[in-house]
Amino acid sequence: MLEVKNLQYRYKENEKQQDDLPFKLYGVNFTLEKGYIMGLLGLNGAGKSTLMNLLMGIFTPEAGCVTFHGEEVWQHRNEVLQKIACVSDKMEFLRYRTLSENVDLFGILYDDFDRHKWETYMESFGFGKEDRNHLYDDLSTGEKRKFQLAFALSYEPELLLLDEPTANLDPHARVEWMELIQKQVAEKEISVIVATHLTSDLDEIADYILVLHQGKQIAFMDREEMVDQYGELELSELLLKLTEGRA
Repeated sequence: MLEVKNLQYRYKENEKQQDDLPFKLYGVNFTLEKGYIMGLLGLNGAGKSTLMNLLMGIFTPEAGCVTFHGEEVWQHRNEVLQKIACVSDKMEFLRYRTLSENVDLFGILYDDFDRHKWETYMESFGFGKEDRNHLYDDLSTGEKRKFQLAFALSYEPELLLLDEPTANLDPHARVEWMELIQKQVAEKEISVIVATHLTSDLDEIADYILVLHQGKQIAFMDREEMVDQYGELELSELLLKLTEGRA
């Protein structure tokens, strides 16, 4: 479903600096089939958010390609984004509009948006009917994430991108969030990429692991390959083992 080949991207000097040199993402190769969860791991500054932006066609690569069902994402971005959804604190809704108003404004952008599905998801995520009239800015961090997820699922995406979805959440809320994601994968057979530095969120649910370090892919493996090569490790231990001592 999703294929990434020899992906490379370099920030311009006026966009981002790292150690006085332009940041570069390179050597990224992986495929992801329908109905699987991939953990995107790396220390802060490894390139996780940059890769997410490339997967959505927000950035245009220097080299390589990202294809979704055989179509290059940045050449067919409007069509592809009908089936790709992202939940991230960097992709906020209108702060001083109600949840209902936000849904009406942004829902028209998606051909398959279904308001009834949104209402159903909101109810299943613990929101009452009266909550639809709350301002987006009045929601807690966890509530914002759930609202974003409810909206995303309401237009039936095939690929869900989660960029640090549990950042600033308490441990109980983080577990609840990951359970929500597992349930959607099981019920809808969607694919999910979770970019996070909180590796414990993925210990029990990731089918595949992609590790970035200083802008370069240093590992891509499924769970079985990980166990064969490294034994039964927690992902925090795997990340340390793969990145320790690397320049």
